[in-house]
Amino acid sequence: MRIAARIAAAALGAALLSSVTAQAAPNSGSGTATLSPGTTIEPSIDCTPTAAHPHPIVVLPGADGTTEQTEAQWATMLAALRGAGYCTLLFQGGIVGDKRWGGDIPGEAAQVGDFIAKVRQTTGADKVEIVAHSAGTIVSNYYLKVLGGAPSVSHAVFITPEARGCDGAGVLGLENPPITPVQLLSALPFIQPVLAAASQEMAVAMQMTPNSPVYKAIFDGNATQPGVTYSAIATRNDRLATPAPACSTLDEPGVVNAVYEDLFPGAEAVDHSLIRSSELTAGWVLGQLQR
Repeated sequence: MRIAARIAAAALGAALLSSVTAQAAPNSGSGTATLSPGTTIEPSIDCTPTAAHPHPIVVLPGADGTTEQTEAQWATMLAALRGAGYCTLLFQGGIVGDKRWGGDIPGEAAQVGDFIAKVRQTTGADKVEIVAHSAGTIVSNYYLKVLGGAPSVSHAVFITPEARGCDGAGVLGLENPPITPVQLLSALPFIQPVLAAASQEMAVAMQMTPNSPVYKAIFDGNATQPGVTYSAIATRNDRLATPAPACSTLDEPGVVNAVYEDLFPGAEAVDHSLIRSSELTAGWVLGQLQR
């Protein structure tokens, strides 16, 4: 998980740097005004919505793996959606090097918005549906809420989303630590601009700490938006989005929150990443899109 990994790394850096930066002025922003949004990989918009499925689906992968691995990672989900008759398009944004969602989150959300506008214009659809995984859900929520994208989206289906309460401890293999990486950064807010200035990777991590402007823009008040149907699925075997499944639960009115193990007892185990490649997850997504 992109966000948890970077927050955990940042927290370790914060602990090391705190003794030499205690005199720094408090600052809860990202600390970087020129953060790049990265580049995009856009598919050809070569499918046509049908009367049965009038809204194209925009799939937003997470940040796990590389862009070269995307096809294999998402083959099961894409086959299920297209096999059910949906016009389905996979979009990769915020690309830095060969990794997705490594750029400025508001800039990445604008990339998603631009692509959705192209899809609507090309297909003639009034709205799209979003299927997003992990870091892709953060970008989706920023687009829907902060950039005003909700009127263009009918349904957002989130797979192991990064929601409120993620602590970063899972990335370090810690269970019930006395202080979590997120708690440490919250206790030492003056460290955040120092870390953000160190690299683009750290700057993006700082955008998802609870006292950052980006995080507050998404999660202060309801993240969900009127007119959009929301569904989310988590797994208790998540070792990255911790604590699980709470970190991947969008606890707001009207949201369908599901836990993989409750839906499919006895099924082969999945984790934060493998859940997006499961045939059972694909079937659940199809069911949610039909509600």
